[in-house]
Amino acid sequence: MQTVKTTDAYNRILAKDIFLEADVPSHRTSAKDGYAMLASDGKVRTVIKARPMFAEFLFTPDTCVRVRSGDPIPKGANTVVTPKNVKILDKGNDNDYDYFNSNDKEYKIEILVELKINDNIRNAGYLIKGNRHILKQSTRIGRSELSILTLCGINTIGVITICVGVLSVRNKFENPFSRNTLNLGYIYDSNTIFLTSFLKENGFNYTDFGILNHQFDVIIKEMKNALNEVDVLVIMGLVKDKDTLKEILAHFKADIHFDCLDMKPGKSTTFATCMVNNKQKFLLCMSTNPANVPTVAHVVLLPLLNLMHNNCSKPITMLTRINSLELYLRPKFLWATVQWNEKETFSRASCLTNQDQNIMDYQKANALLMLPKRTLEMPKLECPAFVSAMFFGRK
Repeated sequence: MQTVKTTDAYNRILAKDIFLEADVPSHRTSAKDGYAMLASDGKVRTVIKARPMFAEFLFTPDTCVRVRSGDPIPKGANTVVTPKNVKILDKGNDNDYDYFNSNDKEYKIEILVELKINDNIRNAGYLIKGNRHILKQSTRIGRSELSILTLCGINTIGVITICVGVLSVRNKFENPFSRNTLNLGYIYDSNTIFLTSFLKENGFNYTDFGILNHQFDVIIKEMKNALNEVDVLVIMGLVKDKDTLKEILAHFKADIHFDCLDMKPGKSTTFATCMVNNKQKFLLCMSTNPANVPTVAHVVLLPLLNLMHNNCSKPITMLTRINSLELYLRPKFLWATVQWNEKETFSRASCLTNQDQNIMDYQKANALLMLPKRTLEMPKLECPAFVSAMFFGRK
């Protein structure tokens, strides 16, 4: 757990419950500008000169004090009368008729309305009642949570500090920021910028360990350094070379929990755990294909990190209508744009292609369709077909 200033806590994950003892505000306040008084006194009152601590002021019979909206109600007062419902009885000769705003004046007023107890008075705790939990552990701190914490005077909070490392292993990758000219046969590494942005968007700390050559000793050395710093290491690459990957994981005495997923894309995704300095570390290895990384990030990585933060919330899913689609041997995830209007019972999903998708499809999508695998009985989805869609919107 890390303690941070509330002002620096946006999009972080709360480490423990926040309990509020006192009401907010802790005292009764005036709902309007007016005169605070005791309702049972007579119709004529003397307005006392303004004082800095009216909350500690004790009334004498037939007196009242000026209060503004939000001011604490003085002890003994049980109603507030607005200026339009009083008549000033003893105006002076200074042509200053704005008596209410003249704090140094003391004058008499006549009450023109029937007084009611608690009129224009807000009780203590009208914003937030005390003696309750106001935020639960694993809550993601957003704008409303920051407002609640600030309103309650909470200046620091504890946040979860699971750190994620991102490491790319491929001979044909170039750092897009290291040179102006791309070597023949190479592509720029777009996966790292995607993953680090994805992690940042979802409130996770990360460290970028760069691009490594496909050399055993180099990979081992950099993984040792990374696992000493982070809790989760995401490795892009190696999954196509299972023998090398298993040898590397064996070097760290890692337990492989799965090295094949029944899904497309992402079949070769591998998940393992190991112990480093008596602390459990998590390793997620995925393909370097830029078309696969967004899917694995949403379907595997994000749920893993949420569970590690004790966040058991599930993504928003909805039943959506699609046109005819060919199915695949494995369940398939397909990026799509989901739309709906008030005249439709179900949302509609559209996608550019049912073939292998690329990053351009992800860029235009707001949902991930979850298609069943092909069977003899159901080789394709016939229109109209209905499938589940994982909705993620756009930030």
